[in-house]
Amino acid sequence: MLYRQVLAQKANHAAAAHFLGLLLHQTGRSAEGLDLLEQSVRLQPKNPDFLNNLGTVMRDLGRVGAAVDFFRGAVAIRPDQLAAHDNLGSSLKQLGQFEGAEEIYRGTIGRNPFHVRARIGLAETLQEAGRLEEALAVFREALAIRPKDADLLHGLGVGLMEKGNLAEAAEHFRQALAVDPGMARAWLMLTQVKRQQERDAELAGMEAQHAKAPEGSLARMQLSFGLGKANDDLKDYGRAFDYFAEGNAIRRTGIDYDAGKTRAEFETMKAVFDKAFFDKHRPSGIADATPIFVVGMPRSGTTLVEQIIASHPQVYGAGELGILKTAVGKQFPPGMKGGFPSGIVDMPDKAFAEAGQAYLDLLHARYPGFRHVTDKMPGNFLLVGFIHLMLPKAKIIHCARDAAATCLSIYKVHFRGDSHRYGYDLGELADFHNLYTDIMAHWRTVLPDVVHDVRYEDFVAEQEGQTRSLIAHLGLPWDDAVLSFHETDRPVRTASAAQVRQPMYQGSVDLWKRYGDRLKPLLDRLA
Repeated sequence: MLYRQVLAQKANHAAAAHFLGLLLHQTGRSAEGLDLLEQSVRLQPKNPDFLNNLGTVMRDLGRVGAAVDFFRGAVAIRPDQLAAHDNLGSSLKQLGQFEGAEEIYRGTIGRNPFHVRARIGLAETLQEAGRLEEALAVFREALAIRPKDADLLHGLGVGLMEKGNLAEAAEHFRQALAVDPGMARAWLMLTQVKRQQERDAELAGMEAQHAKAPEGSLARMQLSFGLGKANDDLKDYGRAFDYFAEGNAIRRTGIDYDAGKTRAEFETMKAVFDKAFFDKHRPSGIADATPIFVVGMPRSGTTLVEQIIASHPQVYGAGELGILKTAVGKQFPPGMKGGFPSGIVDMPDKAFAEAGQAYLDLLHARYPGFRHVTDKMPGNFLLVGFIHLMLPKAKIIHCARDAAATCLSIYKVHFRGDSHRYGYDLGELADFHNLYTDIMAHWRTVLPDVVHDVRYEDFVAEQEGQTRSLIAHLGLPWDDAVLSFHETDRPVRTASAAQVRQPMYQGSVDLWKRYGDRLKPLLDRLA
């Protein structure tokens, strides 16, 4: 290889080291490639392209904080390098540093008003920060400049779906597809806001795109999930499952998931937060009861329950917040003495009080003036021990649903980002659900009466009685608005964005039974 020949003759040839490093990263040998990329940056620390590329590789490897430093370096050296600006903005957004990301994107737009990528980045940042109306305005302004831009039409469609304007969202996905018929994510989104009632021309168009998409490609995966949903609507469950299975198989090959490591994390959490731990440690003295945590498996009714609670005039529904993980990670870092979470056994009680205060500072800064704010990050069920010690007055609502129904519902969804990595193989999905059931039983044993359970099936069967019981548990006065939760005007950013706009219905409770033997690998492993 040419680069190796150059380096053999001149070991400190920066460009050869850099491009060989990129090539190794792209072919799956990232550790080796990273060494060479870092060497090239040491040799040429003022080369903005090298800094930008190294940042991109760091981000690919999940080291987003380090990536930000390199992108900042590239921008400082060459302020007009738009790629580095975009990368910096998207990395800050990924880290939840929305103000920083907004500043970067607005700066790029100020210098280059026709830079659509920056406008999309700004709109998505505002969306993630819970500022949906501003995001929609940014998309509309950009469309006034470029009315036939498929990415913008798609982006506005997603925003309208989150707002609950499903018919308008569908129209924008259709407009995006008129511009770019092969836009697989627009097809997927269209299926989320449209109930398929017959084998129409749109379904045929999506099938044609699926047949054209290369096997194993991202487009093929997105179209598979979309066609699965459309056939599920049509009650053609055999065909629907074939599409879901293909979509999941493609997704599974593209992610790194270690089931053994996950099991070890759950077991260690139980071992640390045992009965002796709670005998020894006292909860913090923090009396703030603002947060209401809604936890459980995804697709178990967490979005529905949050929507009901957030329909109460004294509650703001903030959706999926990453700030609990941020506060815990800052106070109890992975590199702490004894490791995380094992090293927590010897931590003083004040560490939990400080983490609790850090959480509240982040919450109140983002959502000032509300009596209660819901934090609906399903996976926080793993952190119940932390929540109780940090914020003992906060309410924890746990959503439970039939195991098979929950798992099938997860299997039918292509989640954004790389969350829920256990969800793309039926056996791994069953194993994870078993771990979740086990740790929830553990919390009930060591922390009796701390977690309030609500069952999805009970809500569907007896909406008013269950809702009254939930509102009473939260210590809130009754308000009829919580019964018409589907009319509440608030953004919903999860996979359930379309469902929570409809009144409750019985249909989804036993749907999994229609998939019969196809779910055998799941049912055989569920505890």
